Amino acid sequence: MNIKTIIVGSLAVGLAIGGTFFKFAFQETQAVYTPRAIENGGVYGQAGYADYMHMLREDPATGEIDYNLVIQARNEVIARSKQNNKAALGLNWTQMGPDNVGGRTRAILVDQSNPNVVYAGSVAGGLFVSTDGTQTWNPVAGQEGILGENLAISCITQTQNGRIFFGTGATFENAFGTGGSGFTGNGVYEYVPSTGSVLPVLTNATALPNNNPAAQLSEINAIASRGNRLYIGSNDGLIWADANGSGIYPSTFGGWTNPIEAIPGSLLETNTVQDVDISSDGSMIVCFSNNKIYTSNNDAFGSFTPTVISASRFSAAIAPSNPNVYYLLRSAGNLVSLDISLDKGATWNVIVPGGSACIDPYVQNDCTGGQGGYDDAICVDPSDWGHILVGGVQLYEWRLNPGSNPIGGSWLKAANLFESPFNPFYVHADKHTIVWPTAGTIYIGSDGGVTRSIDGGASFQERNLGYNVTTFYDMQTSANGWFMGGAQDNGTQLFSFGSFGEVTPLGTTEIQGGDGFDVAFSNQGPGIAYATSQFSSLTRSTSGGAGGTFYSAELSTIVTGGQPFHTVIENWEVDNDPLSVDSIVLTFDTNGTTAYGDTIFAGDTILAGTTLWYTSLSNGTTLQYIVPANIILNTPTDTIKLRDPIQNKFALRTSQGVYLTRDAARLNALNPEWFRMTNTANVECMEFSPDGNHLFLGTSGGTVIRISNLSMGNTYNALDIRNTVTTSPNPDSNRVTTQTTIAILGGVITGLAADPNNGENMIATVGGYTSGNHVFRSSNAISATGTGGTFTSIQGAVLPLPRMPVYDAEIDYNGAGVIIGTEWGVWSSDNAFSASAPAVEWTDESGSGMTHVPVFAVEQQHLRSVRAVNSGVVYLGTHGRGFYMTSDLATSVDENDFVDLKENEGFVSNLNVYPNPLNNIGVVAFDLNQQADTKVNIYNLTGSLVKTIKLGTKAKGNHKLKFDASSLSVGSYIISLESG
Repeated sequence: MNIKTIIVGSLAVGLAIGGTFFKFAFQETQAVYTPRAIENGGVYGQAGYADYMHMLREDPATGEIDYNLVIQARNEVIARSKQNNKAALGLNWTQMGPDNVGGRTRAILVDQSNPNVVYAGSVAGGLFVSTDGTQTWNPVAGQEGILGENLAISCITQTQNGRIFFGTGATFENAFGTGGSGFTGNGVYEYVPSTGSVLPVLTNATALPNNNPAAQLSEINAIASRGNRLYIGSNDGLIWADANGSGIYPSTFGGWTNPIEAIPGSLLETNTVQDVDISSDGSMIVCFSNNKIYTSNNDAFGSFTPTVISASRFSAAIAPSNPNVYYLLRSAGNLVSLDISLDKGATWNVIVPGGSACIDPYVQNDCTGGQGGYDDAICVDPSDWGHILVGGVQLYEWRLNPGSNPIGGSWLKAANLFESPFNPFYVHADKHTIVWPTAGTIYIGSDGGVTRSIDGGASFQERNLGYNVTTFYDMQTSANGWFMGGAQDNGTQLFSFGSFGEVTPLGTTEIQGGDGFDVAFSNQGPGIAYATSQFSSLTRSTSGGAGGTFYSAELSTIVTGGQPFHTVIENWEVDNDPLSVDSIVLTFDTNGTTAYGDTIFAGDTILAGTTLWYTSLSNGTTLQYIVPANIILNTPTDTIKLRDPIQNKFALRTSQGVYLTRDAARLNALNPEWFRMTNTANVECMEFSPDGNHLFLGTSGGTVIRISNLSMGNTYNALDIRNTVTTSPNPDSNRVTTQTTIAILGGVITGLAADPNNGENMIATVGGYTSGNHVFRSSNAISATGTGGTFTSIQGAVLPLPRMPVYDAEIDYNGAGVIIGTEWGVWSSDNAFSASAPAVEWTDESGSGMTHVPVFAVEQQHLRSVRAVNSGVVYLGTHGRGFYMTSDLATSVDENDFVDLKENEGFVSNLNVYPNPLNNIGVVAFDLNQQADTKVNIYNLTGSLVKTIKLGTKAKGNHKLKFDASSLSVGSYIISLESG
């Protein structure tokens, strides 16, 4: 698929006016689920994700996430938002999807009085509602402030009188323990559809004065109701309460009752509740984390009977059509068993035993990596008590064999993991909830959002239009305004303004599967997208071809040997590098070499002003060299050495250290060279200096490392750290790069931002819930010789930044200020470099158009407007609400690019090129003020002329003419119109 995207600017040079158009291509391939596993090492299953998220949030001194500090940060954010301090940069945000991709969903509710009204709760993006049967979704307005800035929805229920209640936080996300993928809950809330408001019912802030990891309402795994009674399954037991006469639930914790006695008549059960289900007759089952389940025939106090049974995760379901029938799903990573009771839990029978790896709902497609503690769901057909669905990584179906004794049935896969718009059997991996309101209608909540069946599970369809809850780790943008991001369990999502047939307004295309991580664009040559997923999976895509890797043989061996979960990359490129040491040799011999239409032979004289054409080694772009003085070719074979100004450097973190290649954009390089720049392996972020001569590394151990002199060599000896020779008399034997630790900041370094106008200026961000500092500045990042005084905390004192994890930063290229992404939204400072450290002020930029969702990536397009249509535009990759952007810092064509045309009144043009995007045929439209000879020139971004379209003499007036772009390679171009 060859796509040319046409964007016309307002560039005027001489008697010409022009713009920029882009021809960019990918081949969309079928997305296949990529299991989170690696053959020779690495971390299996969801544990890799949980460990990575825990590292970003933990206090490095304890290795734990301190709940006190979580609450403290949240309270500071709330307090600051109520102060109405004017934001430093005053940015207004626009939600940019993806509106065709969901995210991790643990809660779904179909309204009992209107089946077209459906609610869905994501673990990081909040509560959404659909009023048209899940054709479209919208976030519940105003929920953020009421929820205490908490968007971690875990469960939802509806009482008999129609009231809707939902819980926040879940132990399955493991927010405090060795994992940490989840966001801390803050109690139970009510959504009132008639007023569109959210009301607190029972929260830590109002009910529990203590702020510790065992706080009863920090994690609500389950919520249920019968009549107007609410049942809350928390990390400290089950509690219940009835609404009083006015419909208000008790506002204090003392008004709620724990009905389950661990020892009859005395000790109450206070372990973590994993699941709750209750039938219309009061039959009830409650699953605890301490290998106990409790059952009751009438949900009365003291009526619960315990059963000790082994597993690490339980889920239960009571058959709606027969409340005597209970199902119990047990897992310990893999399936332990599926059990049934026909007498309300008095006795149990195993109907599906564990131990068969390839018929287990919790395993990957290769039958390994069970993750039953993370994704676990069960539901019973409301019309058939002997028919159930079980969800884990896979989706399974069990059907009773009528009359079987002992009880038996069929156990088969009900869906697969091969994503395609033409595959009716696809349901996204990692199912967390199944809702079955009628015999024919089924809703499944998974890491991919919401899926629906209207034929009882015979086929499925994703229903995510507007359900923008995707959890991104990273994002980048290209010169034509496209952008992409790597998302948890949703691969790499590319936004291309519908160029690949997306039918939704903000739809994206998945170009790589798995857990998408770091991404990058190259605007050189044909245009390249670099996408990654877990364990150093790396591909590049261009020219309509499917993505392929470009490792060297050594790097391929290292990658297949086991890698860190988080894949870290960084790309740098420039079209005219004054530091380039690359050269191209033109040879003139008896066969002749063509230069600008002339054939030059050995012995000829090349006249001054002659244009010599040659090809860049970096990406195959055609370059031109205008000979400044006569050159006499005296020998039978003579040569001219010309500088290759186009440069590209690409870095990848591996378990053996950071590797760099200069061949990432050289698509025709058969054996890309990779050089090991450092043996340091715990690198979590990277940043090149603006000139590409330095690479900065931020580590999980809190150090910032600078590798310098990257532009001084292009060979193994010059660049690879394993060459220890630095003082040899033979300069070709020496390594020229140096490595310097320039900061020890404590905590994981999550982001580094270099000032595009001054490489000495840098911002470093630090993760973790700690009482320490989380944002630092340097004014000598390039010249620093050590750690002393290089980075200074700019947490601030008057308007300080709340002490919360900070994940990324960007220094505005117009000099307006610094923007940072944090655990609680996006913040900014307009004096981060100009004020003394205590006087630096931080203000909340999350209030206009977005919410306090975690922001993992902040990116600004630093290319000037003659090179990019989105110059200065800022983009956010959030971990729970998809993409955002603002054009408030965008710039139009630079003033220096304009030439006053008033003296040339004969030339007036409103140049336009369309459609946008185009395939092979475009239309150029323009106006002329007088008759003149006219032509169109097309240049690549190095200034080389690649096509001329002579239009002949054109009369005064408006003109629209077709032109053929089929001969152009995929890439970025400048188009100009010349008249007279």
